[in-house]
Amino acid sequence: MTEPVQPGTPQAAGDPAAVNPWAPPAPGAIPDPAPIPGPVPGPVPGPVPRPDMTAGAGTGVPYWPFPQPAPQPRNGLGVAAMTLGIVGTVLALMIAFFWLAWLPALLAVILGAVALSHVRKGLANNRGIALTGVILGAVGLLVSIASGVLVAVQVHNLRQEQRAATAAADAKTARQRDEVARQLAQFEAEKQQRAADEQARRLSFGGSYTYEETGLKISLAAPQPFTPDESLSKAPENAKVVVLAVTVVNTGSTPLSLRGSQLLFVKDANDKLLFPLVDISGRISRIPASLDPGQSVTAQEVYALPNGSTNTISVQFDHGDGSKRRDVIWTGSPG
Repeated sequence: MTEPVQPGTPQAAGDPAAVNPWAPPAPGAIPDPAPIPGPVPGPVPGPVPRPDMTAGAGTGVPYWPFPQPAPQPRNGLGVAAMTLGIVGTVLALMIAFFWLAWLPALLAVILGAVALSHVRKGLANNRGIALTGVILGAVGLLVSIASGVLVAVQVHNLRQEQRAATAAADAKTARQRDEVARQLAQFEAEKQQRAADEQARRLSFGGSYTYEETGLKISLAAPQPFTPDESLSKAPENAKVVVLAVTVVNTGSTPLSLRGSQLLFVKDANDKLLFPLVDISGRISRIPASLDPGQSVTAQEVYALPNGSTNTISVQFDHGDGSKRRDVIWTGSPG
């Protein structure tokens, strides 16, 4: 058995054990092989070499021996921004839906800005679509804001008009109420004035009354006994004959017509109308048909009073035009 030779131990010449099996052969020691006739053999099949996963270690560069697919562009945000921008702009242009337009328009601006940042980083390649989304979103947002301001102004103006109309209606109602109150007060005043005038036209014998609208002043003296003669129509038996003297004065500045006011209406206590006696002597004068300014006339009429009329009689005088015609009544004892 051959013992191993320690390194560094000198070997004897010709000793087979002294030959280094790991040393390269000397030139010419191995003869060239003889050529072998036949086809040249191909490569011997064997295991496929495994890739070296440690290549590039320490350089910070990842190594992958197989080709990797190119990353897909992230264009979804740009498309979404443009879609939302179109929706926001269309809604903003429809005044009735402006309050819905601001949200998609704002989202379009935000998503479009994010999409443009992706384009700048090389993660997307639809810069035109993203920019269109931003522009449409901004337009929709501005139109939505403008529509909101317009609607707010219109609502404010409408409320102002309603308030003005309400104030005008209240003012009109107040004016109408004041007018009604004024008319009621005027009616009450006229009523009181008519009552006072009515009281003023209810006189006793010897009293006088002036018609303010015409200026006619009329007064009636107390009845005086009258002795009839042959010039008067015959009076009833046992009747009391009296004479009534009425004085009329024109206190105005224009001529005064007394047509329709020339007769006196004399009634007894039983409201029976008495007729004057006819005088043919010319001593009895009646109320004239007209009076000049400042003219005064005293007219006389003779009446025969039956026994039942000797206690109280009334004498009525009417004057005026239309609804302004009023009467003056004297009441008292015939004496």
